[in-house]
Amino acid sequence: MSSVNLEFKDIQPMFLPLQPALPSVPGEGPPVIIYPPTIDWNWMKQRPQQLMEQFARHGHEVYYCNKTQLPGSEIVALQDNLNLVQDNIAFIRTKIPELKQQGRRIMIWVSWSKLYAYVDQYQPDLVVYDYVDDIPEWAPYLDLMVKRADMVVTSARALQRQIARSYPDTPSLLVPNGCDLDHFRRHRRAAPPKPAELQGLRGPIAGFVGAWAHWVDQSLIHQLARHYPAINFVIVGVEYAAQVDRSIGNLHYVGYRTYEELPDYLYFFDACLIPFKINEITIAANPVKMYEYLASGKKVLSTDLPEVRQVPHVWIGRGLQDWKRLLPQVLSDATKFDVEANDRWLRQQSWAMRYRLIIEALRSRLHVPV
Repeated sequence: MSSVNLEFKDIQPMFLPLQPALPSVPGEGPPVIIYPPTIDWNWMKQRPQQLMEQFARHGHEVYYCNKTQLPGSEIVALQDNLNLVQDNIAFIRTKIPELKQQGRRIMIWVSWSKLYAYVDQYQPDLVVYDYVDDIPEWAPYLDLMVKRADMVVTSARALQRQIARSYPDTPSLLVPNGCDLDHFRRHRRAAPPKPAELQGLRGPIAGFVGAWAHWVDQSLIHQLARHYPAINFVIVGVEYAAQVDRSIGNLHYVGYRTYEELPDYLYFFDACLIPFKINEITIAANPVKMYEYLASGKKVLSTDLPEVRQVPHVWIGRGLQDWKRLLPQVLSDATKFDVEANDRWLRQQSWAMRYRLIIEALRSRLHVPV
């Protein structure tokens, strides 16, 4: 096996063999949007799924390609204009030529830099790179991806500064993460049934939703749980190359729950946590969970991430002693949560607002008729 094949062994099975890009006839009109295989549609619904849903809701034909492949499967309509592709090779071989024969303009929205070598298999008229994480393993492919892209969208100010500094001639745009406000506000008028895992808990709940991964400061949570045995620390999400310590009695691991289930758990949290370590990944992170916590009406305690500073109802703890001091305050009913002020801020943070930013940039900077 060649060194190239070894390097791309995680990607190659989803694509045709690598070869020079073939010339194709430019398409016209509003673009068809294609998201190449990166994350499965039903797995931890986040920025890619949310943005593709916005494109579809606004009338664009969207093809979301799952990373999990089912060779021989048909394209599945998830909702109006939004289609799920689970056989990417067949999609490239049959659907792409069909779209090109129809004279359609194809736009690739890609968030995995390592796919730079494969995006041309979709015969795109336009490539937008959504730079969402400064992950060291992806860094070797960043330059090649940015140079292939017609525009770079970034999710955090640190990423935007990096692109503007290193690639001043490439159009770039800051589009932070956002939230489906209605989804996380749906229990405002009536409480949902209490999830079984929470029914036996007595005392306040400080909750975390998301991947329990190496960028989470697990030691911080362990020390807090031991210091405050009357507080329940509830973890909802996958264990991602890390495990929740089951030996701590008031540290409760629920496991992975679907996007549809998350509001049911958040309703019963008294405060929500973003206990990230401070490193090159997290200083460039714009946490989706922050928006979802706030939309659920919860106060938030976070480590000192640049993207959470000066956000209403987010308290910042700088080190263990700060967290020990702040956690009881954030949990206390005496620390008020201004619902109206929170709603005013959140109205500008919806995924629909993020979509508008993208569309305006496509029109003004790339002159795409969207």
